[in-house]
Amino acid sequence: MEMLVIVCSSTLQDMMNDFLEKSGITSYTRVPEVIGAGLCGGKRLNDEIWPGVNTLYLIALQPDKAAGIKNWAREYRREEIREGLKVFSLNVQEII
Repeated sequence: MEMLVIVCSSTLQDMMNDFLEKSGITSYTRVPEVIGAGLCGGKRLNDEIWPGVNTLYLIALQPDKAAGIKNWAREYRREEIREGLKVFSLNVQEII
């Protein structure tokens, strides 16, 4: 099983939710407001200097479903105009 950790601009929430629904992915955790800094998305610290927030998704999937999200993210990142989006993958084992 694979755990995808997806950090994206909060402006992408609707697009992410639509993609998950169309992909039949119904189990996930969404943290609607997270702050931080990265090389690709800049800083989003929700203050006067670095306004804005990100959204965090945690999604545990079988590898074939995870591949679909990773491919979607790669295609999105190829677009000329885009918001910040980063996907990390962890191998996980379901315990309970």
